[in-house]
Amino acid sequence: MAAPELMQPAGASDMDEDENALGSGPGLQEPLQLGELDITSEEFILDEVDVHIQANLEDDLVKEALKTGVDLRHYSKQVELELQQIEQKSIRDYIQESENIASLHNQITACDAVLERMEQMLGAFQSDLSSISSEIRTLQEQSGAMNVRLRNRQAVRGRLGELVDGLVVPSALVTAILEAPVTDPRFLEQLQELDAKAAAVREQEARGTAACADVRGVLDRLRVKAVAKIREFVLQKIYSFRKPMTNYQIPQTALLKYRFFYQFLLGNERATAREIRDEYVETLGKVYLSYSRSYLGRLMKVQYEEVAEKDDLMGVEDTAKKGFFSKPSLRSRNTIFTLGTRGSVISPTELEAPILVPHTAQRGEQRYPFEALFRSQHYALLDNSCREYLFICDFFAVSGPAAHDLFHAVMGRTLNMTLKHLESYLTDCYDAIAVFLCIHIVLRFRNIAAKRDVPALDRYWEQVLALLWPRFELILEMNVQSVRSTDPQRLGGLDTRPHYITRRYAEFSSALVSINQTIPNERTMQLLGQLQVEVENFVLRVAAEFSSRKEQLVFLINNYDMMLGVLMVTDFPQNLQKYLTYKSISLPPFPLLHLKNYSSPREGLPSNERTSFFCSSDTLNPCPSQNLPPLSLSFLQERAADDSKEVESFQQLLNARTQEFIEELLSPPFGGLVAFVKEAEGLIERGQAEQLRGEEARVTQLIRGFGSSWKSSVESLSQDVMRSFTNFRNGTSIIQGALTQLIQLYHRFHRVLSQPQLRALPARAELINIHHLMVELKKHKPNF
Repeated sequence: MAAPELMQPAGASDMDEDENALGSGPGLQEPLQLGELDITSEEFILDEVDVHIQANLEDDLVKEALKTGVDLRHYSKQVELELQQIEQKSIRDYIQESENIASLHNQITACDAVLERMEQMLGAFQSDLSSISSEIRTLQEQSGAMNVRLRNRQAVRGRLGELVDGLVVPSALVTAILEAPVTDPRFLEQLQELDAKAAAVREQEARGTAACADVRGVLDRLRVKAVAKIREFVLQKIYSFRKPMTNYQIPQTALLKYRFFYQFLLGNERATAREIRDEYVETLGKVYLSYSRSYLGRLMKVQYEEVAEKDDLMGVEDTAKKGFFSKPSLRSRNTIFTLGTRGSVISPTELEAPILVPHTAQRGEQRYPFEALFRSQHYALLDNSCREYLFICDFFAVSGPAAHDLFHAVMGRTLNMTLKHLESYLTDCYDAIAVFLCIHIVLRFRNIAAKRDVPALDRYWEQVLALLWPRFELILEMNVQSVRSTDPQRLGGLDTRPHYITRRYAEFSSALVSINQTIPNERTMQLLGQLQVEVENFVLRVAAEFSSRKEQLVFLINNYDMMLGVLMVTDFPQNLQKYLTYKSISLPPFPLLHLKNYSSPREGLPSNERTSFFCSSDTLNPCPSQNLPPLSLSFLQERAADDSKEVESFQQLLNARTQEFIEELLSPPFGGLVAFVKEAEGLIERGQAEQLRGEEARVTQLIRGFGSSWKSSVESLSQDVMRSFTNFRNGTSIIQGALTQLIQLYHRFHRVLSQPQLRALPARAELINIHHLMVELKKHKPNF
């Protein structure tokens, strides 16, 4: 217990010394304020005691002591004794380490001294740095000011340099403008420099620069000299266009190399630029007009000498023009109603082919239809106009409406001359195919001009079409009226062969339809529809002139077949040639050829859903259909596009008249058989088959009559058909259809006789076997 007593005063003395040291300083000692402390308050003390008691009760050791039932007074003394022992042990450890603690104190004191010196040094450094930073800021401000002054001086020097360079006239410029020829590259280079300096001087004068007065006189004299040399050079090039037989494209190409000359004049001497432009317009306008008029005049000399006249209409009789003073048919006469090879003029290869050379054609005695001359003339016009428009836009630096105006100033007289000539020619033109081909030529040339980006000709194309369309419609209406007003009684002797008016219509309609397919026009199809109606009415009027119905049907079939053949064969020559090559058929002298519908698969042609009795089958049911097979060019109907309205209409008319003719043909020899079969089938359908028992005598007579006369009747029928139809193929088809219908009729007759009411008829034994009948009828099939 002595040690704590010794240490406690020492600790107390240290604390007292510290308190005295702290409190002895001036201004640090303050009196304690104890007025507000109420030490007599029992509530405050009790509250604190309760808190401490509650905290001690939460201690683990206290809890353990309370659980074991230990005496707290004894336990407290034990704890106090342990604390005293620990305290004494700690004091002994502190006394043992006193020397080390003293040494540590000395070291800390020495470090404090070193740190104090370091603090003094860093303070000195900080003061030095603050003075240096102020100097640096001063230098930065001075440097920024110097940079601003430098940039200002450089900007002034640059502007002054540009001004001086723009105003100073170098000796090389003066030498080139005064001495170098216009075609010298140095002249063009220095002319551009002169133009730039003149523009710069004008700009500076507008700003009020006084130095411009020093160079204005020199630049004006150089400009006048350059303008004079350029004017003389360009006018010489323009005057060279006037020389006869000159290829004006060469001077134009040369002028394009010096397109800057005109730009220089436009910016420095507008009067001279206007003079050059007017001189070019006047000269080239006359050159184009002269060339076009001369070429057009020579071109018309190689046209066919004999052209369509007002009497060359579809409904005009052939005998009307045959007289004592009629002109003979020339070798190169242009066709009126037939297209032939004339349609090639709108093909891509022919459309842009080289233009015709009239004097070469005259030496070779070659003649051309009007559409070929029209194509050559307008292709030359298109080519020259496109080149001229592009030259104007490039050399005169114009575009849009200004380019259109300048182009028409050059080409206007040529275009007007061409329009007047076309209008004059169309006044006496009655060749509808030529006019229609010209319309399609214009439509294609308009597309070519659009692809070349030359819109200046659009108005001209519209004017040409405005002349061609009304004339074409007028000629078509004249043909329609001529057919409408044709009197069959004035046509002279009539026969059942195809009429020349229907042949004209077929060729004419086929020509217009084939041309119109490329660029369809609804108005054309309407006019052709009117013409078709009139031709159909005309055919009916002529047919009515025949006394017998059979002759009427023969005439109708021949004409419908001829028109249908021309319409289809003209459109599909490759299919026709394929068929002719396969069948080894040689064309007859006349170009009209109509082929039957071979429905047998072994013929190698497209099969039809309705088979004929000529098929290879030998069964008792060879003809599943009772309808007549088509008798037209079915193999030509394999088209990529739908059939035209004309083909469809005539196909229906031909089939209807052919069926009627076959019935008319079979009526005399087999009329009784036809009537009985129809009556018997009607009774069977109505359930009145018992009435057939009273027809035994009639049936016996029909069986025996057919067996005795069918061969001679068929032979007579075949000869009659082949005599009646000019188209042998069509006659063969009709014979085939008639024999097919006869087989069908006899087969139906067999079915009627198989009814119970007639099954026991003795005459049934005399019936001809259908198989045998088919074999015999095949012998009557004509072969060519």
